[in-house]
Amino acid sequence: MSFDNELTRFEEQLATQFRGHIPDGIFVEELKSRLKNSEVFKLRREIGAILVASLSVLLAGTLAGLIGDAIVNAKKKQP
Repeated sequence: MSFDNELTRFEEQLATQFRGHIPDGIFVEELKSRLKNSEVFKLRREIGAILVASLSVLLAGTLAGLIGDAIVNAKKKQP
């Protein structure tokens, strides 16, 4: 039996065992708080911010290059 099949079977067993169980609201809020303050979440946020900034700079550079190229081409076509 492959690992994927074993994992799927294990997930199904867990789903069957925990069907109908709902976590306590306090537990959920505490877990959210712990996750938000975790190092992994902070790193993920920082990487996301760096990615957005990098893509913004790339977009601005591309637009500036295209506009500059259009201006140069327009000047060349004028008699």
